[in-house]
Amino acid sequence: MAMRYAGRVNYVGHAAVATYLDARVTGGVVLGAMLPDFMTMCGARATAIDDAAIARGVELHHATDAAFHALASFTGLVRDLGDRLTAAGVSRGPMRGVSHIGVELLLDTTLLEDALARAAYHAGLDHDPAGITWPAGDDARFAHLRARLRQHGLPDELRQPEAIAQRILRVIGHRPRLAATGDEPAAIRKVIVGYAARVAVAAPTIMHGLAAAMADRAAPGARWYRG
Repeated sequence: MAMRYAGRVNYVGHAAVATYLDARVTGGVVLGAMLPDFMTMCGARATAIDDAAIARGVELHHATDAAFHALASFTGLVRDLGDRLTAAGVSRGPMRGVSHIGVELLLDTTLLEDALARAAYHAGLDHDPAGITWPAGDDARFAHLRARLRQHGLPDELRQPEAIAQRILRVIGHRPRLAATGDEPAAIRKVIVGYAARVAVAAPTIMHGLAAAMADRAAPGARWYRG
């Protein structure tokens, strides 16, 4: 089963944000926070969610994405990475795809270092999804994806910028307008590997900006990213 890139904040990031808003967050909320990405990845669409915690997580997911994409700290990195890709000879189509996806996946590398977020990710995948109603066939697609993710564990391979570059190339390779050709894949790998440190430095600013944007959703005493 082919899995598609979900876009915006990635599912690891959504698990992390859920824990920042409330360090005691339940697995149901975390599953809901990741669920829209999971549905995109496996091509499934839920028709109803009767689990209140999962529903709250889905709402959090959309609020997080809206806040995240309005952050100047994020959009500035996307523009900067795009400029570097262009200077390296990458054409407009793959440049636009790589600059956006690249910043998000490189940010996930930083979020993977958070022990509480890592535990929440597993709790989310372990949460009983019985409260989600699927059309015929979609339930099997989601179950298959969930089983694969539980078996694989956290995507620790994203800690390596080379692996991130390879994943990005796979994603854009399926999209004719974004696919890299000629010498572009090698240029993309080099730029992404070199840009990892820049995103790591910017991560606290991005996450604090997200905290400020979502302060009204935080539980009393919520912990926020400390970098």
